[in-house]
Amino acid sequence: MSRLRRKVALRLFWDGVRARQRKRPAVAKALFHSSILVDSTLPHPRRELTTMQPRPADWPERVRYVILGTTGTCNASCIHCPTGKAETAHNPRTPMPMEIFRKIIDGIVEYRLPVEGQIAFGLLGDGLVDPFVLERARYLRKHLPDVLLSINTNGAAFNRAKHAELNEYASVISLHCESLDPVIYDDLMRPLRAERVFPKFQEIFDAFPGKVDVSVPISRKNLHEAASIRAHFQSLGAHFVHFDALMSRCSEDRTIFDALSLAPQPVRCGPEIADDLIVDCDGTVLQCCQDFQRIESIGDFTKERFVDVLQNVHRAKLRKQMEERRHTERVTCSRCFADSVTPDFPFNHITQQ
Repeated sequence: MSRLRRKVALRLFWDGVRARQRKRPAVAKALFHSSILVDSTLPHPRRELTTMQPRPADWPERVRYVILGTTGTCNASCIHCPTGKAETAHNPRTPMPMEIFRKIIDGIVEYRLPVEGQIAFGLLGDGLVDPFVLERARYLRKHLPDVLLSINTNGAAFNRAKHAELNEYASVISLHCESLDPVIYDDLMRPLRAERVFPKFQEIFDAFPGKVDVSVPISRKNLHEAASIRAHFQSLGAHFVHFDALMSRCSEDRTIFDALSLAPQPVRCGPEIADDLIVDCDGTVLQCCQDFQRIESIGDFTKERFVDVLQNVHRAKLRKQMEERRHTERVTCSRCFADSVTPDFPFNHITQQ
């Protein structure tokens, strides 16, 4: 039966090619769509449809980053993060439905939209907690073979039997770790426990050789560890160790952030933030990856077409406000603070102490 379906699908495809050559685009499109309906695994008609798709007027030249909340569940509730606290109790904790995920990926393909940076799995939840992470990675790699794919995780959910196959699809595993001191780690990354998570680090480096980037948010609690953290992960084979500025994550109550941060300043993003596509697990489009309370949505993939999400008035308003430096008009921007990052961050703060 599968051979017959493939034969029929190919026949429809070649009929579509001939219709296109005869300058009959409507017939060609119908035949290509019919070919896909018969055999959805056949890539040829999708490629033909992509080249026939007219790009809308004023269509963006590219997206900078695509960050997908493939799950709303995080297994950590770090003390400086709104996740798992009362202020984010209203957020969904479910995996992103595959139909929404495919709608996003298919839209990027259909409108030939280059992704300048990367597509990341993991927004307000952990990328490896998502039960469909492998299915998503396979789908993305099939349809966007040249795009960089990053999996954001703290590593606690890593299971070699479940996740080792990701090495075939992922470009980067972005590993979040805030300390190598078990006491500090257990405090900062509650309710995770160093004794359970640390043994998984070597497994992750073994499963993804040359692909693990380590992200280390720097605070007063781990500043003294910076050099040893970098040396440790480099010895394991880290591709890169990033020291990241601690961010307030747009929290209304900054008590803990202020106690941990080094020298926070208001964050003032430029208009290029409107070139990012940031989607949470239920299809809600956020203006920024720091809006953990999901205060200001600029789109909804359950209600809008892909083209409308990229061109709606909310995104245009965001771009104009950033261009005109009117950040205080947006609730999230008015609450966004972070430590300044200099070329020698965080070591400049060590010398100042």
